[in-house]
Amino acid sequence: MLSYLAAALPPDMSAEGRLLALQCALRSNTSGQVHLPAGLLRGMRLARTLAPWDELEDARWLRRLPHPTEQTGHRTAAAQLLDAAVLTQEPARHERHRAADWALRAVSQPRLRALPAADRLTALVLAAHQSPDAGRTSMEADHLTRTCGIDQNTLTATLDRLVSVTAVRAWTFELFTEDVSWDPPDETSSRSAK
Repeated sequence: MLSYLAAALPPDMSAEGRLLALQCALRSNTSGQVHLPAGLLRGMRLARTLAPWDELEDARWLRRLPHPTEQTGHRTAAAQLLDAAVLTQEPARHERHRAADWALRAVSQPRLRALPAADRLTALVLAAHQSPDAGRTSMEADHLTRTCGIDQNTLTATLDRLVSVTAVRAWTFELFTEDVSWDPPDETSSRSAK
């Protein structure tokens, strides 16, 4: 879904807009409607501003719906996705909901909470593309920057900040292949950050 959104969203979409679009795409029902609880938006650090919603509406990717307080008293944000192709993306709905929960946990880790949205999105993209054998993983730098909606200079600073909070152990840029390679966090720092 991250790769699909990299192609479907405008290149200048903010990291906040991309994180919101990811949750909307993964949590939408079969008719393209999504209801996001206020707590989920707070957990992702997206509840304080309407700017990501405005960006997605301006891009004609979704339309906000009026959604009063539910019977339980909890506030939700509601939208209708206008990108019909997003509903045809794999995986199926049940797996998308599991992926949405995983993505929420990934960007809400204590070590990432104080970082800017672009850093949290980059950490999510790296985790989603991590090699299953937990070794060093590589990704084309252009694909990584396009998926995160950042430029090469911003990527360098972002990866350095992810190293400083131990979200990754180390990273390198391979000049010949133009790939970014990174090492996952070690398990002991990963457990202590939870």
